[in-house]
Amino acid sequence: MSPADDASERTLGADARGSSDTAGLYDALGVDRGATPAEIKRAYRRLALRHHPDRNHGAPASSTGEFVRIQYAYDVLLDERRRRIYDRYGEIGVQMAGRVGGELLDPHVSGLLSAFAFATAAAALLLIAFFALLARRVDHSNAWPFAVIFAPLWTVDFAALATVALAAVRVFAADGGPTTRDTDDAASGDAGRPGDGPDSSPDDSEGEIGLGADCSTAHPCGTPSPGPGPECPASGTQSRPPPPTDATPLLGAQRHARRSRQRLRRMRRCAEARIAKLAALAPVVYMLLLIAFQVALVLRLDGHVGWTALQVAVPWLCIESIHFVLLTLQLLAGLLRIREQALAASEGCSPQPGPSLAKRVCVLAVNTYWWLAIRGALGLLVVAKLSGALDSWSWAAVFVPAYLPAAWWAVALCFLRRQLRVAGSDAETLQNENAIVLACVAAFGVVTTFVYSFVALLVWRLSQPLAVRLVLVFVPVFVALSLVCCCCSCCGLCLAYGIEATLETDISDAQPNSVPATAAVPASRRIE
Repeated sequence: MSPADDASERTLGADARGSSDTAGLYDALGVDRGATPAEIKRAYRRLALRHHPDRNHGAPASSTGEFVRIQYAYDVLLDERRRRIYDRYGEIGVQMAGRVGGELLDPHVSGLLSAFAFATAAAALLLIAFFALLARRVDHSNAWPFAVIFAPLWTVDFAALATVALAAVRVFAADGGPTTRDTDDAASGDAGRPGDGPDSSPDDSEGEIGLGADCSTAHPCGTPSPGPGPECPASGTQSRPPPPTDATPLLGAQRHARRSRQRLRRMRRCAEARIAKLAALAPVVYMLLLIAFQVALVLRLDGHVGWTALQVAVPWLCIESIHFVLLTLQLLAGLLRIREQALAASEGCSPQPGPSLAKRVCVLAVNTYWWLAIRGALGLLVVAKLSGALDSWSWAAVFVPAYLPAAWWAVALCFLRRQLRVAGSDAETLQNENAIVLACVAAFGVVTTFVYSFVALLVWRLSQPLAVRLVLVFVPVFVALSLVCCCCSCCGLCLAYGIEATLETDISDAQPNSVPATAAVPASRRIE
């Protein structure tokens, strides 16, 4: 190495240690910033062979340091996520990516989150405009038609429709992966073949014990071998049994249970794969039906049609019906999982005690349908009241189902607190759990305050239309949407511009230990 190269190397190393340079690792490998992974691999192989310590015995310490530098550059640039972080923030960003919240340094992740925050803030502003126009139209009999009033809401609807449609396209365009084989097996009726699937064991192949199996595990529950077989080298006893016959009912029953469990697992995975695709497509259908419901409502309010409340609510009923079918499919998949777990427990010698099968099924059904039942009951009561079928009912009685979610979540929080007390733990863990419970209680209090203040004002307005103006009914909505808009805007700005400022502060605080103490390859030694 010439003195000029040595001086250049020291200079580059000093520059790399003192700044957030985003080209030093490319210089270390002698490649351009737009190099492909194949080019990076080729450059790494050449430089690694040249500077590897095993091929440079007696070389100075700088040669070993350069090899470490080359290895580090290769590891960073070949990782797509770390390379994006390095291209934007330099090596200090790569080091900070391993800390808590380091995922936000990825430009792809931070960009998506920032765009989502700004989109949510814009949606909140449009919703504020919609509710303000609606209150103005109802309170002052504005001459604007409802089609104009609903324009901000439709803007939000079409943006949400485009988002969910893009997500559905990505799900359907993605490769099926490991679920394809399970689907084919379930469709062809070969799901019960022994030896198939990830949970297949040597016991499934007609009584054969796999090579390397221990004699103590050759039979369930430690039962002795029913017949002669090869001598176990460890204990000198006969270990390999003949194929199962009527003389071994326990072994045959357990194999039958294992094969049944594997068949159920394949059926469940096939069902879950298809349900996942339906769940990805369902939001698109929901948004289309929601827009249809809003169009029908506008046509009815503007007097273009004479439909009843039930006819206007047909798209909403379709949404709830489709959701019910989807939840039922998910419930059936959950029942298959419960049955599979029951078979797995029956294979063991002493299954662990747990809740009964009937109790688990009831809990699963309640957790699946409770929110749909409450929402459906409230919607049907409102439609019946508007249609005149429940004239004798007050609006406060019609909105009774709306109070049930608050009671549900209050009971859930009480059970959570009780479980934490019963479980018991050390002081630090208990303090963290208490903090989580307090955060949940605070969030519950804030949400219920906004929601039920709006429900109370709405019931008052519907019961006495002249007693309160609609703009006052919407005050909780305006406050909540304003808070959402403010918080999302601040989060979006922090994600877009706050990370760079934080990194600049960390760079100035972390010098000179921000970058590994290795130098880049000087210009005279780069691979062109």
